[in-house]
Amino acid sequence: MKGISLRKARTLAPADNDPADLRPAQIDQMVHVSADLVDTIWEVFAGTDLPENADRVRVLLEARREVHAAWASAKQAFVEIGRALNALDDALHTKAERDALQEGFSRLFPFSAPVASQFKRVAEMIDSGRVPIEDCPGSYSAAYQLALLPPEQIKVARQRGLVSQSATRSQLMALRQELARRNPSTLDLAGLMAEQRRLKEARRKGLRDLIQIRRRLREIGRVLEHDEKG
Repeated sequence: MKGISLRKARTLAPADNDPADLRPAQIDQMVHVSADLVDTIWEVFAGTDLPENADRVRVLLEARREVHAAWASAKQAFVEIGRALNALDDALHTKAERDALQEGFSRLFPFSAPVASQFKRVAEMIDSGRVPIEDCPGSYSAAYQLALLPPEQIKVARQRGLVSQSATRSQLMALRQELARRNPSTLDLAGLMAEQRRLKEARRKGLRDLIQIRRRLREIGRVLEHDEKG
């Protein structure tokens, strides 16, 4: 059984934005859409016939639902990763152990030490109560930018609507730069130093990878040259 178009759903959507049913009540899978979302779809697909096609609207809404669910799971995952790594840090007894882990991190885990430090910083922000997990940005890189803000600047971010799941890395970076220009004394020196270390480590890794690539290219070149001569 087919559904109804967004044009019909729009006429059914109440002014107070209560959920509006896009399809008949007797079908086995119900999709409820707010009036705001109906309007958003019309705006996004203005000039196309997609909003009039119930089947394609259904595919769009199902994709949106699945992406949002996966995105929420991803956020929970990177927070849990950060918590596990913070617990690991607490279990390391000596500087030699911490240095060894830093050096060999990518041999033990599926991401680099710089990325790990971002996960850890975000988890610390959540577990310290500065930002509830439901308000944490869905992207770990955006969440990390939020975690770099001291508590008084997180209040500013909240006033700007940037303590939310939809906040982006670029928005939060722009806020940090604005606040730093306004009051240089509030610079997060520890955060900047940590970021500097991560960038240097990423640069070192990039150089090591480049050396390996060049070495492998020379080896391949010698093999091909020998084959041509043979």
